[in-house]
Order: sequence, then C-alpha cells, then structure tokens
Amino acid sequence: MMTLKDVKDWLKEQVSADVWKIGTYDASNEKTICVRNLTSNRGKLAIGGLQNTSTAVKGVSIIVHWSKNPDETERVAQEVHALFYGQRPVIGGYQLIKCDMRSDEPISVGMDASGIYEYVIETWLTYERKE
Repeated sequence: MMTLKDVKDWLKEQVSADVWKIGTYDASNEKTICVRNLTSNRGKLAIGGLQNTSTAVKGVSIIVHWSKNPDETERVAQEVHALFYGQRPVIGGYQLIKCDMRSDEPISVGMDASGIYEYVIETWLTYERKE
C-alpha cells in the first residue's frame, strides 16, 4: 500500500526544498513542502473481492509553504503540480495509472500570519496494487 512517506521521498528526488514533512509542518520554516492525506472514496473493489482488484487509490494533498515572494512560491507550486498532471510516475515502487488532479493548477491559499505564501496541490493517485 502506498504511503505518504513514499510520495514525500519521491518528491524529494524531484524538487529542492529546505524542509520536508508528512501530516503537519511548522509554519515558521520557509521553503517547506508537506504531504498530507486527502480523503478518498474513489477506490473500487472488483467483482470477486480484493484478490481480483488490480488498483488502489491514494489521496494526497501537498502544501507548498514557501516564501514571502508570491511569484517564487507560485513557480515552485507549478513545478510540483507538473510532476503529477498528466503523468504516470513510479512512486514507492508502485506504477501510477492515473493522477486525478482536483484542479488544473495549484490552488493559492494566500499568506499565513507571517506573510509566507502557500499553495496546495491535491490529487488522487490510482496505482497498481502489489498485494
């Protein structure tokens, strides 16, 4: 089963950030990327049960908590978004079948209390099951 750590570790190979987190992050750090769960009910069991089901779905929400420069922050968020949009990478040893993006571009969530800009990338990753 794919985990948030699998996604974070794969992203670390693709994007340069100072801080990488799973689940939650410290907003006082700039250049932080946090990978969190995104609730999903998109997985479907095949007729015959789990042993006949070839795919699974992992919902992922990626927070790009970057800097006080809105252009720089947006560019990093677009870079992360492009890694999933229309792509089929192998993450944590799992072959992705589809990245079902929630939006066509990163979602701006404005600035935090310290003036650091943030974007969110949300996707449901359909991948080939190994079990």
